[in-house]
Amino acid sequence: MGFVNPSVNVIIPTYKREDTIFKLLDSLMLQSYRKFSVMLIYKPWRGYKEVFDRIKEYKDLDIQFIKQENGFFEEAVNTAYKKADGDIVIHTDDDAWVYKNWIQDHIEIHRKNDKVGMATGQVIENIDRNGKKLPLFVRVPNELKWLMNKHTLIDRPIKEEFDGYGMYLGKSGMLVDTGKKYDLIRTLKQHGVNMSWKRDALKGFKLPGFTLNGAGNEACAALEVIDRGYTPIWFSKATVFHPLHQSLSRGGPISNLSIKLTAERVLFAYYAAVIKGYKISLDKLKLRNGIDRVISRFVSKNAYIGYVVGYEIATKAIEENWSPQKVRSELAAKITNW
Repeated sequence: MGFVNPSVNVIIPTYKREDTIFKLLDSLMLQSYRKFSVMLIYKPWRGYKEVFDRIKEYKDLDIQFIKQENGFFEEAVNTAYKKADGDIVIHTDDDAWVYKNWIQDHIEIHRKNDKVGMATGQVIENIDRNGKKLPLFVRVPNELKWLMNKHTLIDRPIKEEFDGYGMYLGKSGMLVDTGKKYDLIRTLKQHGVNMSWKRDALKGFKLPGFTLNGAGNEACAALEVIDRGYTPIWFSKATVFHPLHQSLSRGGPISNLSIKLTAERVLFAYYAAVIKGYKISLDKLKLRNGIDRVISRFVSKNAYIGYVVGYEIATKAIEENWSPQKVRSELAAKITNW
């Protein structure tokens, strides 16, 4: 992609983040690359107008306020996919802040690599909201979270093209995190807090709406990018600072893993099998889920419940070819019961 001075959209879904969003906007004010617009995707909440009045004081930022009429996090992301028209689109969260060359780094990775359709940059998470490192007893358990998805011996890639990926789609239909991380590695492990794509790589794409919290939405998009002949990668620049706490996009520290988020990780098998048409192995899904349940018993009660709920819904949804709307309603009902 040989463009010069591309147009850039910075997408920020936001909801009740008046305590953090201004730090993000401050960091956007300092960007070395200036040809960008900010698209705030919001659902109204009590007091949001006062917050937006403060945001409008950022006169040097081109900010669009785009109301999300209904739905959940997937619908917010779909609004971004529909509205974004920049040459490059970059997605971040309203509880993060970014390095001064963040936008420039994303531009360069796409400019230099025509086949890169989606790229996620470096995310620094084990910090508090002031940017200070968290103590070891908090950092170490959080850094071990990926072990919950490390099943490389029992869950091999569903297709040869995923060999060498840092995170790939396993035969179970679930994502497998190998733990590998090096510059320009191909991976389905895209972070919504720091993720960019070429416009054509996702133009017209729409998430089906089968989750409540949107867990795995990035990997859903990454599979679409691959289908269109592009590659999703991780690279070692474009730093984002994302303090470790409960947020829309994650369950916080490992001891507080959300039931919904964990269940939705298992439900990715539904997306792979029914929406994308991969021939997954239900036996592998059963084995994988059983191991995760055992591990989660020593980590988080909520995670254990999530694996139970997710597996029950996923297997029925795959066998009976449920619609995304039915999967979401069943998930909502099961979570309410707990």
